[in-house]
Order: sequence, then structure tokens, then C-alpha cells
Amino acid sequence: MSDREIGKRMNEEMVLEQLLDAFPRITRRTVTDEWEGSADRVEGSPDFIIGLDGRPFGIELTEVRAASSAWDYFEEASRLAWRKHASYERRGLFRFPIALAIHASTPALFDICKELDRFNQEEFDKTGFEEVWAVDFSDAYYSAGHPLRLADMYCFKPAEWFGFHRIGFGDRKPFG
Repeated sequence: MSDREIGKRMNEEMVLEQLLDAFPRITRRTVTDEWEGSADRVEGSPDFIIGLDGRPFGIELTEVRAASSAWDYFEEASRLAWRKHASYERRGLFRFPIALAIHASTPALFDICKELDRFNQEEFDKTGFEEVWAVDFSDAYYSAGHPLRLADMYCFKPAEWFGFHRIGFGDRKPFG
């Protein structure tokens, strides 16, 4: 593995760690290191496989870059989801549930969540991904490593969790 690949993998592991701090609290599901049945990575995909309620669950990470508005974010998230869907479908990788986790540094989901609510909720429904989430890693409200910095998340799919999710009190102000 090259230094660049090692750095990329370390970054993905940090993203996963923060995602897994928030994800089970929002969905009320149990994350484990073990599961029943078989699930293997093929050609490095998905990025991670975890146990979710005792079953294999893949997590594919992708990053939105240079989005300056809610529309830019949504449009790029859609483009990436459909590109990943085509790649996974072509390689026959949708053999067990896989979530697409979209992350970005800007804009903060807290700042664009109401606008995202107005966009087409069905945009991601026909992708092969079981779930599609946006995960906020912006430094807009807390710096990296801050103990109060749990990821804000926005669910595009499934409808059961659609919308913005913040860990803690619903009226928690951005700065605590």
C-alpha cells in the first residue's frame, strides 16, 4: 500500500468511527463486529462491513466537495450515489444491505437541512443502496475531537428516517 492509500484508509476509518457514534443512536439498532451469514468485500467495496442487528451491513463512503449551497450538495450527492450504484450493480455487489454514507466538510448540514427537505425525497429510492445518509463533519460548530461533536446526519433513504437528525436535545443550539 502506498502512503497515499494508507492516509486515505486512515481518514475513512476516522469517518467511520464518527459515523458509528451517531448512527446507532438515531436508528436504535445495534452495531457489532460479528454477524450471521457471509459478506465479503470485493475489489475493496464496500469500504467497511459491520454487523447490524446480527446481520452483515456494508458501508460505502463518498465525499461531497466544493458544495456551496443545499442544491449543490444535493446535486453532487445524487451524482455520486448513482455513479456508485452503477459500479456496484455492474460488479454484482448488492448481495447484502449496503448504506451509502455521504460526508463533507461544508456546508454544515445544520445550515442546509430545511432546504434539503424540499428536494425530491425519491431521488435515491431506486439506487441499490439500502440506506443513503449524509454525515456532517464540518467544523462550523465544534472542532474535530471535541467531546460534544457527534455527527449531525441527514437521511435521504429510507423514508422511515428521512430528514435531519441531531444527537442530544432537539433544540440544542449549534454552539452548545
